[in-house]
Amino acid sequence: MISLGGVIGAGLFIGSSGAILTAGPSVLLSYVLSGLIVFLVNMMLRDIALHAPGRGSFISQIRYALGPLPGFVAGWVYWIVWVTTLGVEVIASASLLAPYVPLPYSVIEIIILSIMTGINLLSVRNYGEFEYWFAMIKVAAICLFVGVGCYLLGTHPIPVHDNILGHGGFLPLGGIAFLAAIPTVLFSMTGSEIATIAALESENPDQNIAKITRTVALRLLVFYLTSILLVLCLLPWSENVRGFSPFLMVLDQFHIPYASMGMSIVILSAMLSTLNSGLYATSRVVYEMARRGDAPSILCAMAPNAHLPRRAVLASAGVALLVSATAIFSPGIVFAFLVATTGAFIMFYNMMIVCARLKLYQTAAWKAWLALLLLAGALLAMVIKPETRNELATGVVALILITLGGLIKLRINGVASGFKE
Repeated sequence: MISLGGVIGAGLFIGSSGAILTAGPSVLLSYVLSGLIVFLVNMMLRDIALHAPGRGSFISQIRYALGPLPGFVAGWVYWIVWVTTLGVEVIASASLLAPYVPLPYSVIEIIILSIMTGINLLSVRNYGEFEYWFAMIKVAAICLFVGVGCYLLGTHPIPVHDNILGHGGFLPLGGIAFLAAIPTVLFSMTGSEIATIAALESENPDQNIAKITRTVALRLLVFYLTSILLVLCLLPWSENVRGFSPFLMVLDQFHIPYASMGMSIVILSAMLSTLNSGLYATSRVVYEMARRGDAPSILCAMAPNAHLPRRAVLASAGVALLVSATAIFSPGIVFAFLVATTGAFIMFYNMMIVCARLKLYQTAAWKAWLALLLLAGALLAMVIKPETRNELATGVVALILITLGGLIKLRINGVASGFKE
């Protein structure tokens, strides 16, 4: 449930509108290929956990397999992706609550982030309990939507063929548009690796990681594909509005009672779930990085009598608040830069996971090469499509800056960048 909860979020309930408008009906191929990538990457996570036992999270396993510099870059890339996501989710949650809460917008943001930080500061058990129930709400909402959608298809004269193919065919935006939508879809599926981080604080972590990664991607693909297929059947793809929930549009179109209120609750729980998971993941990763010298050493302190990196939790929450503040004070420069980097960053650390697996051992290497091929295809599509080309360029610039920082850090520490620990 933690793994599903980390994945199913506002990226599905709201962000899917952007993917649909990028690819049209061929977005189904985007979801199939993205699900395949997530499945293959999860297999890589399982393999490196079993072949590098006791090494910590997948970031430490990347460092172990590929060396200090790739480990440094992968760690900071992953952390930046998640603190940026946290900032975006804080903004979205506050926007959703603002019409109902008579407080200044910035105060609502602080209250939301403070509550989720407090949950993470109590204990890892509290994180798990809250995430379980958040995930349960989202899974139940998807199942309910599927049930309602099937009922509507069976009882209403809906022009399914025209809704899917009557607005330019299956590929209305070009033959590679479905590839260009993969970064957006992959971003909405990001988070399954959080369960592999949480497993480190359980008994028999390596065995638990292997168990998690076997099933989560397939379950995820079923949830995503079924719900998006129903959206396309019930609503012409061209009528979607970027940034607005296609699920809610479908329910409103058929005048489902209390749909708006119910979907608002689900979306809010999805955002809070992402905040909960993101704070957990960022704090554990930056704590791990601090222990090996890739982050400030002050962050590696552990709370007495509680296996809890409180300073790392507070630091991650503080940076997330700063990210949300940049949306107000520097929306077109700092905030836009951070958001634009996430697509390339997600591609990068997934590639690092695959490369770490190839480095550790070569058995059944075709899975790893297939994952790299799919990721490379998505990157190529980002280069070709004008709307994603700038995002990729921004991400590459940020990667170069982080790599330079890593080289400087290694030089200061007197460690050769090619040395394998």
